[in-house]
Amino acid sequence: MTSRDVKIDPIKVPDVECIIQEVSDRQRRKNNIILYNVSENVLNNRNDQVAADMELVGELLQMLDVSVDNLRTIRLGKFDSSRTDMKRSIKVCLPDGDIASKAFQGRQKLRTSDKFKNVFLVKDKIPMQLKLYREARQ
Repeated sequence: MTSRDVKIDPIKVPDVECIIQEVSDRQRRKNNIILYNVSENVLNNRNDQVAADMELVGELLQMLDVSVDNLRTIRLGKFDSSRTDMKRSIKVCLPDGDIASKAFQGRQKLRTSDKFKNVFLVKDKIPMQLKLYREARQ
């Protein structure tokens, strides 16, 4: 069999590319968690806000018995300076998927804390997963 004998179905090629991209995206996101309903301190500059978020996330992870030296936080959504009660979500990028899983498994501990009882911790999902979950709920 030569390369000329192999026939590729043009309809299936994009499906394979989509699957590969989906698997890659899931692998990239498995190290992340998303925190919802996190109050935002309106600080003077971005660096102060990032430092405050890092401190808050560090405290939250410590409560979940997760120790991390190398993490990154990103506020999701657009900042609105006219609102004083901002609660944008925080994406927490952890160095390892096992650390993210451990944090996710301990998320019920947040309910016992006065500071974090309204914070929800979820795994970072790809858009297709979010769509499937929404459809399943309906």
